[in-house]
Amino acid sequence: MTKRILHIAILLTASLLANQSMAASFDCKKAASATEKMICADGSLSSLDDKLQKGYQTALDAVKPSVKQKLVTEQRNWIKYVRDICTDVSCLSKAYLARIDLLSKTEGYIVNDSECSIPDGTSCRSVLYYRDPGYRVASFNKSLASNKRSARVIGCDRLIDLPVGYANSNDSFGGYCTILDGSTRSRVMICDDDMIGHFAMQSFKENEDTDQNLIDFTNEHCFGG
Repeated sequence: MTKRILHIAILLTASLLANQSMAASFDCKKAASATEKMICADGSLSSLDDKLQKGYQTALDAVKPSVKQKLVTEQRNWIKYVRDICTDVSCLSKAYLARIDLLSKTEGYIVNDSECSIPDGTSCRSVLYYRDPGYRVASFNKSLASNKRSARVIGCDRLIDLPVGYANSNDSFGGYCTILDGSTRSRVMICDDDMIGHFAMQSFKENEDTDQNLIDFTNEHCFGG
């Protein structure tokens, strides 16, 4: 009887491990990074990874051929600059749910949301909310190096653009990003622009990472030209 129970337990364990190896969109047997191992070890994360992969394929099938590569790049940036900088299940779950929701709304073209939300006399200026928060990571790191900062950006979870408002004008970008300075991680607001050389970075308190605070910070420190 004991041998039979042990045999059943072994079979159940083998079945569970087999299911886990197939649960994620990648092969869990080849999971290399800490993030991939975390996903494979958690059933809910593996399910979210499956759901995201299906949503990504649906979005890829839906977009026009001219923007497919843009979606591919956006997905790679999400993996590198959003998913892979998470260090716990809560962060990963939040990142997956947000990405799944965004992909479910992808039709035809890749369009960044725009709002006319900064008062400017009797009118207002537009704020562009980027779908791909990793789009500006390389530029932010270049600005950090130019300003002799030892930190580097390893990922961003929000990105905005404040264009000046006429053709071929300056664009000012601001983001909520995670920086690595030595072995220390921290989240910051950071902004720079395409032409003038504006740059600023500052920390913020918990629960202050609102869109309005990012708009105000970018408008004050990096807008113009």
